[in-house]
Amino acid sequence: MHDLEVLINSGRKLVTLETEREGCFIDGFRRIARRSDRAYFQWTLTQGLLRLAPGYENQVINKDINQVFAQIQSTERPGVYVFVDFHHHIDDPVAIRHIKDVRLHSPQHCIILLSQIIQLPDELANLATQYQLPLPTTEQLSDLVTEIADEWIVTHTEKLKIADRGIVKRLVASLCGVSHSDARRMAHHAIYNDGIIDQNDISDILKTKFDLLNKNNVLKLELDYAELKEVAGFDNLKQWLEVRRQVFCGQVKLPGGDTPKGMLLLGVQGCGKSLSAKAVAGSWQLPLLHLDFGTLYNRFYGQTEENLRSALEAAERMQPCVLWVDEIEKGLSAVSGSDDVSKRLLGTFLTWLSEKKESVFIVATANDVSALPPELLRKGRFDEVFFVDLPDVKARAAIFNLHLQRREQDTSLIDVHSLAEQCEGFSGAEIEQLVVSALYHTYQKSDSVTTELLFQLIQDTEPLSVLMSEKIDALREWANGRAVLV
Repeated sequence: MHDLEVLINSGRKLVTLETEREGCFIDGFRRIARRSDRAYFQWTLTQGLLRLAPGYENQVINKDINQVFAQIQSTERPGVYVFVDFHHHIDDPVAIRHIKDVRLHSPQHCIILLSQIIQLPDELANLATQYQLPLPTTEQLSDLVTEIADEWIVTHTEKLKIADRGIVKRLVASLCGVSHSDARRMAHHAIYNDGIIDQNDISDILKTKFDLLNKNNVLKLELDYAELKEVAGFDNLKQWLEVRRQVFCGQVKLPGGDTPKGMLLLGVQGCGKSLSAKAVAGSWQLPLLHLDFGTLYNRFYGQTEENLRSALEAAERMQPCVLWVDEIEKGLSAVSGSDDVSKRLLGTFLTWLSEKKESVFIVATANDVSALPPELLRKGRFDEVFFVDLPDVKARAAIFNLHLQRREQDTSLIDVHSLAEQCEGFSGAEIEQLVVSALYHTYQKSDSVTTELLFQLIQDTEPLSVLMSEKIDALREWANGRAVLV
């Protein structure tokens, strides 16, 4: 509460505080009151105006809001007055006039408006100072987890089981971004649930934390993780990510404190861009947040931009995490030049990209580079721009092996190398569908997938690279010299 005490002592007349942690604030407010020369008061609609000092707890002065302000203006001794849930009165012209009168005629007082949501009218907004309660630090959360673990050991007279050496550190990291009370509740459940700290506890905490933060339901928490080893090919991308993994996860610090921002994946549909986003989160053991720009749009003026800001704020509080922005060109299109909403979305997103300090790694994917605004592609927005082309013969063979093994097929009986040579121009998604189609052809006969059957399906399939050859050629031409091949 030191920062709030500084604001009060510096002569601020009107302070607003939006928080769900009312009890935490009042406790800190009482601590300030004990060491201050000023008189501190708290007003609620049910309890009236109470003096926050020993011996005054039960002395109700006034409940009526008009009488309370009359009392304040008639008091010469400097005081600090906290009005709880004042948002119910903020549209009342009489209440607004009372606040102005205190500010003009009784400048020795400080008024604090405390509520979960406060939207001041314009005539008060420029007079107020906004204050936010800081969230617990990593050190405080670590002490909290240790405290709860010690309580469990004393209660159960046995050791707490730890899945691996780094699990406690990841548990503490997963608690970042929530209030002290919420962190205590989630950590208590994780430890007392079964006396074991493992990955399941972290997943449960991330789900609970995400539900608390995702107020507009714009983001999605993806739990279907993949590993980079499940992505066929992409050798340059895998090496690039490995170099940056330790820096992003805090194991290595660079001079100057720079951390990876993210990457933009451009390329042909069905070639593994979305899978790569999931694989980054899975390999780095981070939560994956999925942002679809289509869910942002709202018919009310300004609500679309507010949805984006809310989503980005939630991602910051979920840190460290991976934010997957799928088909980014649909929300930040350069084609819709007269669309004011797209322009405002672009400005909000670019500003956030440039100024963010939190550990949020961006993986943006796009299929149509011509629809992307040039501001988004310049150096500095993303660490690197990668081009995802159709898989070569080696990658196609690996994709065949991957999907056949995943579906319990004996790959030793199938000539995947010949198949890979025959399906030139097929994307990874199209190769997967070949395997799925082969299973449909064989399940009634209780038979296995054969090379001959897959050959026949290849002959019957017209790949996207043929149907949209002009667009793919144009995409390759643009990427030549501008993007790094994965």
